[in-house]
Order: sequence, then structure tokens, then C-alpha cells
Amino acid sequence: MLISLLAFVVVFSFIALSHELGHFIWAKRAGIRVFEFGVGFGPRLFAVEKNGTTFSLCLIPVLAFVRIAGEGDSDEDRACPEAERFQSKTIWQKVQALAAGPLVNIAAAFVLLTILFAFAGIPSHPSNEIGAINKNSVAEKAGLKVGDKLVAINGIEFKEMTAAIEFIHKNGGKNLTLVVSRGGQKLAIKATPKYNPKMKIALLGFSPKPVYRSVNLLQAVYHGATQTYSMVAQTLTVVWLLVRGGVSLGDLAGPIGIAQITGQYAQTGLISLVYFTAFISVNIGVLNLLPLPALDGGRLVFVLLEWVRRKPVNPELENKIHQWGLVALLALMAVVSVGDVLRIFRK
Repeated sequence: MLISLLAFVVVFSFIALSHELGHFIWAKRAGIRVFEFGVGFGPRLFAVEKNGTTFSLCLIPVLAFVRIAGEGDSDEDRACPEAERFQSKTIWQKVQALAAGPLVNIAAAFVLLTILFAFAGIPSHPSNEIGAINKNSVAEKAGLKVGDKLVAINGIEFKEMTAAIEFIHKNGGKNLTLVVSRGGQKLAIKATPKYNPKMKIALLGFSPKPVYRSVNLLQAVYHGATQTYSMVAQTLTVVWLLVRGGVSLGDLAGPIGIAQITGQYAQTGLISLVYFTAFISVNIGVLNLLPLPALDGGRLVFVLLEWVRRKPVNPELENKIHQWGLVALLALMAVVSVGDVLRIFRK
């Protein structure tokens, strides 16, 4: 639990800071006054003012936020000169300020992946060594351990882990005898792959240890870009499947589920955690660009409506729509979180 919590705080603080830093920088570039750039939430522990912006640190160091002129109805907001308010800026400046947060999330993922590939290399092929075992999985209950090298299954030798995994996928419900090498000794371990109806394959619940191939900086940049593009496409595909009904809410993970998954990646090593951080950062970026109220994409819709109509939408109406959108998103998060809790208790 401690590892999961610490990993969750680090990962989501990085993602939130990247997102809000994008909004902060482009708001400043557009001449919009930024009242506060805060890290965390809850009671304020520390604050310093610089160039008209208060930089604060709050008690719970997860997430981040920016407060810009024109978004609220406080005395501070009303006292701000009109020229420094969000509403006074051009359509293009508004688009930049709103889209910067999600786009910086995607850019941060690209940078993380490029650094990862430059120092660790790129995955070339899986080794025959077990690199990770899922908690409460068939593999764990059968006695498989990280570091075991898979030699054979039911008397069939496998030189490549890929072929062994395909064999497992096709033999759900069948008793398998896995021969593994552990500490120079060969052990026979019996296990029965469990069929996963969603993935439509049988699983034991382990992952092979990848073998990495060194690349130069230009190759790292190329693979970082292609992997980021792949993550964006994958996120959009899931969104489309969700709209079409191909993916249910029960398949999604909320904050609790993501925290648990983050802990699992943290336990498998720094490389896995960095890769997962990049994946979540891309997800946050893409989802925030969706044209839904309360999200950056929803606010962009109103900016585009202003451009088409040649005048802004009534601010009170827009705020009400975003408020109801936020309520709907929080309700959705609550439903998904209940699913997270139920999955934990089922295990």
C-alpha cells in the first residue's frame, strides 16, 4: 500500500504539474493575469509571490491548479484590469491557453519516452525469464517467482517466450506442467491457465522480462514519437469503443484502481513506472481535449462558438454548463471508483 501510494503521488503530481504548467506559460504569454499556481490541495502550507502570481504548496501534495483572471467571481478577479482577463484576449490566444495543458501532457510523455529509450534502450524481444507476477494470480498461487526461466510446458521445450505465452493462451482450463530453471535447478510447477472472457485468452498472470536494445539519440527521439502517437491512437480507440458500447464502465479504472495499478508498475521497476507515467500522461491529455463540459475541450467548444457567432456565449450560461458537466464527471468517477473497490474485495 505504501509503495502504491508513493508511486501514485509522484506520478500524478508530475502529470498535474505538466498540465497546469502548460496553462500557466501560455496564459502568461497571452498577457492573462495568473493569480495563483498551486501544487496539491487542502490548507496552504507555503506561498511566495512573484511577478503578480502566488506560488503555493498545499497540505496534500497531489494534483495542481492555476487561477487565472476571468474564471471566477472573487474580489480579486473583479479588481483585475479588463485587458488582463481571459475574456479580453483574441480567439487564438484563448485556444492556446486552453489547449496548452493537454498538449504539454502529451509532450511530457514524448520527453519521458525519449529519455527512457535513450538510457535503457528499446524493447527488442521478451526473454524466457519471468519479469513480473500479478498479485493473486494463478502464477503466484502455483509458486512461480520473478527470475524463474521458463524451459518447457507439458514436455514441449520453448526457446522463445512468445511461443510459450501463445501456448498458454490457447490452453485455458487445462492442467499444465511448467518446467522452470531457478537457481541452477529445474523445477516442475503445475498450473491451470484461467480464461479471461474480455481478452478472450487464457492467462497465468505473469509477464516476461523484456530485453532492451541500445539506440542512439535520434533513434530514441523517433521511437519516443512513434510510441507517443501509438498511445494517442490507443486512447482515442478506447473512447470510441466506450461511445459505441464496446467497452463498459466496469472495464474502466478510477483513482483507486489507477493507484493500485501504479503500485504494481512501481514494484516491477523504474522502467515500467516511467512507461506507465507516459501512458497515463497521454490519456489525461487526450481526454482533456474531448468536447465535454468542465474539460479543456469543452471550454474550447465555447471559444469556437464565440468565433462563429462573433460574440461570446453568455458567461453565466457557460459557467452553469461547466458546473453541471463537473457534477456529471464526478458522478462518473464515483461509479468507476465503486467498481474499483468491488474488484479489490472480489480478489
